[in-house]
Amino acid sequence: MSTKTKHKKKHTAEKKNTKITKKPKTKSNVRKKKKPAAKVGAGLDKRGKIMVAVSVILIVIIAITVVIAAQNSGKHNFLNTDKDVAYGIDVSSHNGKIDWKTVSKNVDFAFIRVGYRGYTEGELNEDKFSKKNLAEAQKAGIPVGVYIYSQAINEKEAEEEADFATQIAKKYDVTLPIFIDCEYAYSKGGHTGRLHSAKLSKKEMTAVVNAFCKRIKKLGYTPGVYASTYFYESVFDSKNITHDAFIWLADYNKKVTYDGDYDIWQKTEKGSCDGVSSKYVDIDYWYQKK
Repeated sequence: MSTKTKHKKKHTAEKKNTKITKKPKTKSNVRKKKKPAAKVGAGLDKRGKIMVAVSVILIVIIAITVVIAAQNSGKHNFLNTDKDVAYGIDVSSHNGKIDWKTVSKNVDFAFIRVGYRGYTEGELNEDKFSKKNLAEAQKAGIPVGVYIYSQAINEKEAEEEADFATQIAKKYDVTLPIFIDCEYAYSKGGHTGRLHSAKLSKKEMTAVVNAFCKRIKKLGYTPGVYASTYFYESVFDSKNITHDAFIWLADYNKKVTYDGDYDIWQKTEKGSCDGVSSKYVDIDYWYQKK
Protein backbone atom coordinates (compact mmCIF):
# COMPACT_ATOMS: atom_id res chain seq x y z
CA MET A 1 0.00 0.00 0.00
CA SER A 2 1.15 3.60 -0.55
CA THR A 3 -0.06 7.09 0.10
CA LYS A 4 0.25 9.96 -2.32
CA THR A 5 0.78 13.58 -1.27
CA LYS A 6 -0.35 16.27 -3.62
CA HIS A 7 1.64 19.50 -3.68
CA LYS A 8 -0.04 22.71 -4.81
CA LYS A 9 1.84 25.79 -5.90
CA LYS A 10 0.72 29.05 -4.36
CA HIS A 11 0.25 31.85 -6.80
CA THR A 12 0.52 35.45 -5.73
CA ALA A 13 -0.82 38.36 -7.73
CA GLU A 14 1.10 41.58 -8.06
CA LYS A 15 -0.75 44.70 -7.14
CA LYS A 16 -0.95 47.26 -9.91
CA ASN A 17 -1.71 50.97 -9.61
CA THR A 18 -4.44 50.86 -12.22
CA LYS A 19 -7.94 52.09 -11.82
CA ILE A 20 -10.54 49.39 -11.43
CA THR A 21 -13.45 50.02 -13.74
CA LYS A 22 -15.07 46.55 -13.63
CA LYS A 23 -17.02 45.04 -10.75
CA PRO A 24 -14.51 43.58 -8.32
CA LYS A 25 -14.53 39.83 -8.16
CA THR A 26 -15.66 38.42 -4.86
CA LYS A 27 -14.96 34.97 -3.46
CA SER A 28 -18.31 33.77 -4.72
CA ASN A 29 -17.91 34.83 -8.30
CA VAL A 30 -14.27 34.08 -8.92
CA ARG A 31 -13.84 31.31 -11.48
CA LYS A 32 -10.60 29.49 -10.96
CA LYS A 33 -8.56 28.80 -14.01
CA LYS A 34 -7.92 25.13 -14.65
CA LYS A 35 -4.30 24.17 -14.69
CA PRO A 36 -3.26 22.25 -17.77
CA ALA A 37 -2.79 18.56 -16.97
CA ALA A 38 0.85 17.62 -16.72
CA LYS A 39 1.88 14.85 -19.04
CA VAL A 40 3.44 11.81 -17.45
CA GLY A 41 7.16 11.88 -18.09
CA ALA A 42 7.14 15.51 -19.19
CA GLY A 43 10.57 17.00 -18.87
CA LEU A 44 12.29 13.60 -18.73
CA ASP A 45 14.84 12.43 -21.21
CA LYS A 46 14.61 8.97 -22.78
CA ARG A 47 16.65 7.36 -20.02
CA GLY A 48 14.50 8.95 -17.34
CA LYS A 49 11.32 7.69 -18.97
CA ILE A 50 12.70 4.15 -19.07
CA MET A 51 13.54 4.35 -15.37
CA VAL A 52 10.00 5.53 -14.59
CA ALA A 53 8.51 2.67 -16.62
CA VAL A 54 10.72 0.11 -14.86
CA SER A 55 9.73 1.55 -11.47
CA VAL A 56 6.04 1.27 -12.31
CA ILE A 57 6.46 -2.36 -13.38
CA LEU A 58 8.29 -3.19 -10.15
CA ILE A 59 5.55 -1.56 -8.07
CA VAL A 60 2.89 -3.61 -9.90
CA ILE A 61 4.86 -6.84 -9.33
CA ILE A 62 5.27 -6.07 -5.63
CA ALA A 63 1.56 -5.25 -5.30
CA ILE A 64 0.56 -8.53 -6.96
CA THR A 65 2.94 -10.46 -4.69
CA VAL A 66 1.45 -8.83 -1.60
CA VAL A 67 -2.10 -9.67 -2.73
CA ILE A 68 -1.21 -13.32 -3.37
CA ALA A 69 0.55 -13.58 -0.01
CA ALA A 70 -2.50 -12.11 1.72
CA GLN A 71 -4.78 -14.60 -0.02
CA ASN A 72 -2.65 -17.54 1.10
CA SER A 73 -1.79 -16.23 4.58
CA GLY A 74 -4.57 -18.28 6.17
CA LYS A 75 -2.91 -21.46 4.91
CA HIS A 76 0.47 -20.62 6.39
CA ASN A 77 1.33 -22.05 9.79
CA PHE A 78 -2.28 -23.15 10.23
CA LEU A 79 -1.33 -25.28 13.24
CA ASN A 80 0.30 -22.35 15.02
CA THR A 81 3.50 -24.27 15.57
CA ASP A 82 7.17 -23.35 15.50
CA LYS A 83 7.92 -26.43 13.40
CA ASP A 84 8.58 -26.13 9.69
CA VAL A 85 6.99 -29.53 9.17
CA ALA A 86 4.28 -30.95 11.44
CA TYR A 87 3.84 -34.70 11.86
CA GLY A 88 0.46 -36.41 11.93
CA ILE A 89 -1.65 -39.46 11.18
CA ASP A 90 -5.03 -40.10 9.58
CA VAL A 91 -7.27 -42.88 10.81
CA SER A 92 -10.58 -44.65 10.32
CA SER A 93 -12.37 -47.69 11.74
CA HIS A 94 -9.84 -49.80 9.85
CA ASN A 95 -7.21 -48.79 12.39
CA GLY A 96 -9.13 -50.36 15.25
CA LYS A 97 -8.73 -49.25 18.84
CA ILE A 98 -6.58 -46.17 19.42
CA ASP A 99 -5.01 -44.94 22.66
CA TRP A 100 -5.16 -41.23 21.93
CA LYS A 101 -3.30 -40.24 25.09
CA THR A 102 -0.30 -42.20 23.85
CA VAL A 103 -0.75 -40.91 20.31
CA SER A 104 -0.71 -37.32 21.60
CA LYS A 105 2.93 -37.77 22.61
CA ASN A 106 3.90 -38.60 19.04
CA VAL A 107 1.87 -36.37 16.71
CA ASP A 108 1.08 -32.72 16.07
CA PHE A 109 -2.31 -33.35 14.46
CA ALA A 110 -4.71 -36.06 13.30
CA PHE A 111 -7.30 -36.43 10.55
CA ILE A 112 -10.24 -38.66 11.44
CA ARG A 113 -12.68 -40.23 9.01
CA VAL A 114 -16.27 -39.36 9.88
CA GLY A 115 -18.00 -41.28 7.12
CA TYR A 116 -18.06 -42.66 3.61
CA ARG A 117 -20.31 -43.06 0.60
CA GLY A 118 -20.80 -46.62 -0.60
CA TYR A 119 -19.16 -47.27 -3.94
CA THR A 120 -22.02 -49.42 -5.25
CA GLU A 121 -25.34 -47.99 -4.08
CA GLY A 122 -24.01 -44.57 -3.07
CA GLU A 123 -25.50 -44.50 0.43
CA LEU A 124 -23.89 -42.33 3.12
CA ASN A 125 -22.57 -44.10 6.22
CA GLU A 126 -20.98 -42.93 9.44
CA ASP A 127 -17.58 -44.36 10.39
CA LYS A 128 -18.35 -46.53 13.42
CA PHE A 129 -15.35 -45.20 15.38
CA SER A 130 -15.64 -41.55 14.33
CA LYS A 131 -17.33 -40.19 17.46
CA LYS A 132 -15.12 -42.16 19.82
CA ASN A 133 -11.98 -41.09 17.97
CA LEU A 134 -13.03 -37.43 17.86
CA ALA A 135 -13.97 -37.32 21.54
CA GLU A 136 -10.80 -39.03 22.75
CA ALA A 137 -8.44 -37.14 20.43
CA GLN A 138 -10.01 -33.89 21.61
CA LYS A 139 -9.63 -34.98 25.25
CA ALA A 140 -5.95 -35.75 24.58
CA GLY A 141 -5.45 -32.22 23.23
CA ILE A 142 -4.69 -33.19 19.64
CA PRO A 143 -5.74 -30.70 16.92
CA VAL A 144 -8.04 -32.60 14.57
CA GLY A 145 -9.51 -32.33 11.11
CA VAL A 146 -11.91 -34.77 9.48
CA TYR A 147 -12.48 -36.36 6.10
CA ILE A 148 -15.22 -38.21 4.28
CA TYR A 149 -14.57 -40.89 1.68
CA SER A 150 -16.36 -39.64 -1.41
CA GLN A 151 -18.02 -41.36 -4.31
CA ALA A 152 -19.90 -38.23 -5.36
CA ILE A 153 -20.61 -38.12 -9.08
CA ASN A 154 -22.23 -34.68 -9.18
CA GLU A 155 -22.25 -31.40 -7.27
CA LYS A 156 -25.44 -32.20 -5.36
CA GLU A 157 -23.93 -35.37 -3.90
CA ALA A 158 -20.75 -33.46 -2.99
CA GLU A 159 -22.85 -30.96 -1.03
CA GLU A 160 -24.62 -33.86 0.72
CA GLU A 161 -21.26 -35.23 1.78
CA ALA A 162 -20.23 -31.81 3.09
CA ASP A 163 -23.43 -31.58 5.14
CA PHE A 164 -22.94 -35.12 6.45
CA ALA A 165 -19.36 -34.43 7.57
CA THR A 166 -20.17 -31.14 9.28
CA GLN A 167 -23.15 -32.61 11.14
CA ILE A 168 -20.69 -34.84 12.98
CA ALA A 169 -17.82 -32.35 13.17
CA LYS A 170 -19.89 -29.61 14.80
CA LYS A 171 -20.31 -31.71 17.94
CA TYR A 172 -16.55 -31.58 18.53
CA ASP A 173 -13.71 -29.10 18.49
CA VAL A 174 -12.68 -29.58 14.87
CA THR A 175 -10.23 -26.76 14.18
CA LEU A 176 -8.46 -28.21 11.13
CA PRO A 177 -9.90 -28.62 7.61
CA ILE A 178 -12.70 -30.90 6.52
CA PHE A 179 -11.53 -32.88 3.49
CA ILE A 180 -13.26 -34.62 0.63
CA ASP A 181 -11.38 -37.88 0.05
CA CYS A 182 -11.40 -38.54 -3.70
CA GLU A 183 -10.25 -41.93 -4.94
CA TYR A 184 -11.55 -44.83 -6.95
CA ALA A 185 -12.66 -47.94 -5.10
CA TYR A 186 -10.33 -50.87 -5.59
CA SER A 187 -11.38 -54.50 -5.76
CA LYS A 188 -10.02 -57.73 -7.24
CA GLY A 189 -6.94 -56.08 -8.64
CA GLY A 190 -8.58 -53.13 -10.35
CA HIS A 191 -10.58 -49.93 -10.01
CA THR A 192 -14.32 -50.24 -9.59
CA GLY A 193 -17.33 -48.43 -8.14
CA ARG A 194 -19.74 -45.70 -9.11
CA LEU A 195 -17.17 -42.87 -9.28
CA HIS A 196 -14.93 -44.85 -11.61
CA SER A 197 -17.90 -45.93 -13.74
CA ALA A 198 -19.20 -42.36 -14.03
CA LYS A 199 -16.16 -41.41 -16.15
CA LEU A 200 -16.44 -37.73 -15.26
CA SER A 201 -14.43 -35.22 -17.27
CA LYS A 202 -11.74 -33.14 -15.56
CA LYS A 203 -14.11 -30.17 -15.58
CA GLU A 204 -16.94 -32.20 -14.02
CA MET A 205 -14.71 -33.77 -11.38
CA THR A 206 -13.27 -30.39 -10.42
CA ALA A 207 -16.79 -28.98 -10.14
CA VAL A 208 -17.62 -31.80 -7.70
CA VAL A 209 -14.75 -31.02 -5.31
CA ASN A 210 -15.34 -27.27 -5.61
CA ALA A 211 -19.01 -27.75 -4.69
CA PHE A 212 -17.92 -29.65 -1.57
CA CYS A 213 -15.39 -26.96 -0.62
CA LYS A 214 -17.85 -24.13 -1.21
CA ARG A 215 -20.41 -25.83 1.02
CA ILE A 216 -17.86 -26.52 3.77
CA LYS A 217 -16.78 -22.89 3.78
CA LYS A 218 -20.41 -21.70 3.87
CA LEU A 219 -20.95 -23.89 6.95
CA GLY A 220 -18.08 -22.17 8.72
CA TYR A 221 -15.23 -24.65 8.26
CA THR A 222 -12.01 -24.74 6.27
CA PRO A 223 -12.22 -26.98 3.16
CA GLY A 224 -9.65 -29.41 1.85
CA VAL A 225 -9.16 -31.95 -0.93
CA TYR A 226 -7.42 -35.31 -0.52
CA ALA A 227 -6.29 -37.27 -3.55
CA SER A 228 -3.35 -39.07 -5.10
CA THR A 229 -0.84 -37.64 -7.52
CA TYR A 230 -2.67 -39.54 -10.26
CA PHE A 231 -5.94 -37.76 -9.43
CA TYR A 232 -4.37 -34.30 -9.26
CA GLU A 233 -2.62 -34.84 -12.58
CA SER A 234 -5.13 -36.90 -14.56
CA VAL A 235 -8.60 -36.65 -13.00
CA PHE A 236 -8.83 -33.04 -11.74
CA ASP A 237 -8.23 -29.78 -13.51
CA SER A 238 -6.02 -28.97 -10.52
CA LYS A 239 -5.28 -25.36 -11.35
CA ASN A 240 -9.01 -24.65 -11.05
CA ILE A 241 -9.54 -26.23 -7.64
CA THR A 242 -10.62 -23.42 -5.33
CA HIS A 243 -7.68 -21.63 -3.73
CA ASP A 244 -9.43 -21.81 -0.35
CA ALA A 245 -8.86 -25.55 -0.20
CA PHE A 246 -5.93 -27.22 1.53
CA ILE A 247 -4.33 -29.74 -0.81
CA TRP A 248 -3.60 -33.08 0.85
CA LEU A 249 -1.51 -35.25 -1.44
CA ALA A 250 -1.06 -39.02 -1.33
CA ASP A 251 2.28 -39.86 -2.93
CA TYR A 252 4.01 -43.00 -1.63
CA ASN A 253 7.55 -42.29 -2.73
CA LYS A 254 10.81 -41.16 -1.12
CA LYS A 255 10.03 -37.69 -2.41
CA VAL A 256 6.93 -36.15 -3.92
CA THR A 257 6.57 -36.73 -7.65
CA TYR A 258 3.71 -34.25 -8.11
CA ASP A 259 4.76 -30.95 -9.73
CA GLY A 260 1.82 -28.89 -8.45
CA ASP A 261 1.29 -27.10 -5.15
CA TYR A 262 0.25 -28.98 -2.03
CA ASP A 263 0.06 -28.39 1.72
CA ILE A 264 0.11 -31.85 3.25
CA TRP A 265 1.96 -34.95 2.09
CA GLN A 266 0.64 -38.40 2.95
CA LYS A 267 3.94 -40.17 2.58
CA THR A 268 2.94 -43.74 3.33
CA GLU A 269 0.05 -46.00 4.19
CA LYS A 270 2.39 -48.40 5.95
CA GLY A 271 3.64 -46.29 8.84
CA SER A 272 3.39 -46.95 12.55
CA CYS A 273 2.54 -44.87 15.60
CA ASP A 274 2.56 -45.77 19.28
CA GLY A 275 -1.03 -45.95 20.49
CA VAL A 276 -2.50 -47.21 17.20
CA SER A 277 -3.38 -50.91 17.37
CA SER A 278 -3.45 -51.65 13.63
CA LYS A 279 -0.36 -53.00 11.88
CA TYR A 280 -0.10 -49.92 9.70
CA VAL A 281 -1.26 -46.32 9.83
CA ASP A 282 -1.10 -43.46 7.31
CA ILE A 283 1.66 -40.93 7.99
CA ASP A 284 1.27 -37.26 7.02
CA TYR A 285 3.63 -34.28 6.86
CA TRP A 286 2.10 -30.81 6.99
CA TYR A 287 4.37 -28.06 5.71
CA GLN A 288 3.99 -24.92 7.81
CA LYS A 289 4.86 -22.07 5.47
CA LYS A 290 6.15 -18.98 7.22
